[in-house]
Amino acid sequence: MLLDAILIVLRETLEAGVLVSVLASIGTRQQLSLRWLWSAFGAGLFGAALIAINLRAISDWFDGVGQEVVDAMLQYAVYLLLLALLIGLRRGADHWLKSCMIATVALTIAREGSEILLFFSTYLRANGELVRALTSGFVGLMIGLSVGILCYFVLTITLPQRIARTAQKVVLPLLAAGMTMQATQLLQQADWLPSTEPIWDSGGLLAEQSLPGQLAYAVFGYEATPTAIEVGVYVGALALIVLALAVSTAWRRAK
Repeated sequence: MLLDAILIVLRETLEAGVLVSVLASIGTRQQLSLRWLWSAFGAGLFGAALIAINLRAISDWFDGVGQEVVDAMLQYAVYLLLLALLIGLRRGADHWLKSCMIATVALTIAREGSEILLFFSTYLRANGELVRALTSGFVGLMIGLSVGILCYFVLTITLPQRIARTAQKVVLPLLAAGMTMQATQLLQQADWLPSTEPIWDSGGLLAEQSLPGQLAYAVFGYEATPTAIEVGVYVGALALIVLALAVSTAWRRAK
């Protein structure tokens, strides 16, 4: 078994699995047919394949940092979609919710799927290693999917509706802010944003490569050694969500 294959696939699958499970639970609570989910999955898989096939050309964009920039832009787009989704939940706009959820899942699957395809492509020329990588990746995939399915059933069946709605409204902003933090890291790698020394190191308390660390990364973008700009973007993203929801609530009451 290849540990790096398990961890990489697990990381990507966990992030997508948690987000998709929360959105699917919202759709179920809103009594929406899950057909939107399958169409979003199909679009996302097509997008992942498209990105993977054209990765060499994409990487040449923006003076050789196209992959990082495109990935970051996709994550910022998911953040904006989740922000719109949270506002739609507050206003009870079902048609808005469905459109936002389809786009969010499609972009998430496209981004995470392309990362997984890119990882496995590095084993294509390694004799005998591709099968081991695929087998190990399958283990990570199953763990990630299991966590996502568990989250879905907890939010849909186990928890009372009121508590489930509260959990959804708490988890979604954390997921959204985590997306901006990851995007900021990518732009720092591309030298589009300044990179500074980490302001703390929590690796001794919660290692990023551990299963709890991977789950924390998936839920709220956990980073053991964040820089000041990463923390600032994360806090700012959460603050923007709170402000947008407050304005939406005030507007609705005034109306």
